[in-house]
Parts: sequence; structure tokens; C-alpha cells
Amino acid sequence: MTRLWMAGMLVLSARICFAIPDSVVFMPTANPNTPRTLSIAMEQFGVPRFYSQTRTHCLYTQLALTKRLDLGVDFVGVGPNQSYQAVANARWVLSPETPRMLGISAGVLNLTEHAHPTFYLVGTRSTSIGRFHAGLYRQAAQTGWSVAFQTSLPFGLDLATEYYRFPDGTAYISFGVGRALSSQVYLYTYYARHHQTRDNDLLGVFLSFAPFRLF
Repeated sequence: MTRLWMAGMLVLSARICFAIPDSVVFMPTANPNTPRTLSIAMEQFGVPRFYSQTRTHCLYTQLALTKRLDLGVDFVGVGPNQSYQAVANARWVLSPETPRMLGISAGVLNLTEHAHPTFYLVGTRSTSIGRFHAGLYRQAAQTGWSVAFQTSLPFGLDLATEYYRFPDGTAYISFGVGRALSSQVYLYTYYARHHQTRDNDLLGVFLSFAPFRLF
């Protein structure tokens, strides 16, 4: 399934996390949905050295209408003394992955007031060692790209590493680990390193719930 382009510490969550991530991968993927379900997730992130002062709370929702189409509305800044902003997204799986062909999906992020939407095209390929993802992003007249790799270990841990170069030139590399706490709850934590300054590094904790069947 698969998160408003904002400055400062909101960069990673706003640019990547809009759309609930697929397991430990935050970037949009070409993985199919569970049809007619609603997914809900919560996130808290902040600058590591000033975490208690900079942490931001987010609520993510994603509606899977079909196996290929999903829509989401996300709320950034929903904690105490924070003014939230709502941001919408949509994704269409153009071609599901097959043994011979990679999966391809297209979509849009950052559907909100006073901001340019971000359009993207991503590909997903599964191998014996894990899953690879790559994407192109277009906002206004600027282009960015991302790559990611995720894998699962025998004892229940999921690992991921991702690199994003956004249309404005900002870049992050992130490392994350996730684990299912139960059949209904999944916990994921990540560290994202800014390409220039540690003051824009991010540490986050993400809690998602199994999709709720709607009809």
C-alpha cells in the first residue's frame, strides 16, 4: 500500500509516508491490496537529539477499494498543541507483479491546499533474497527518485533500507526494522539520515493495524 512536502523535520514523513507503508517500506509499491478494506496506522517521529521537543504525531488512513486501487487521507500533527494538516493520496496498480514481469503502479501524493501534487511511477520486483522497489517522482517542474530493498529474517524480523532524492534536491537514506506484535498489530521503527545535516535526521516509530474488512 504505501506518506505535503514540508520543510524541516516534516520532510520525511510528509514526502514519503503519505500512504500507509507496505510492511517496512515507506515508498509506494506495486503490491496489490486486500480489496474492500480500511487500514489505519499511527506514527510518531522527531529529530533524535531533540526528540521530546520535536516529535510529531500522525494518523494515516487508507481505503482499498479494489485489489489495484486505494485512496488515503493522512493527518500530520494530531498530537497535543499541534495543528494538523490533512493530505490525500491515490494509487493504481497498473500491472501486478508476475514471475516474469515486475509490478508497476502509478499514483499521486500531497493532495492538499497550497501545495503542488506529487505524481509518481514505481516498480516492484520480488527475488529469493527479498523485494526491490524503485520509483520516479514529479512535482511541478522537478523530478526525484527512490530505491528500496526489504527482506524478512527467519525469526520474524523485517528489515528495509531506502534512499530518496526528492524533486527539490533533498535526500535521505533510511534504515528500519519491523515485527508483527500480533495478527492485528505491526510495529516498525526507522532512522532516516539527511544528506547534509544531522539536525534534519529523523527517528520514528510506526504502529499499523491489520486491514478492517468493510463490505
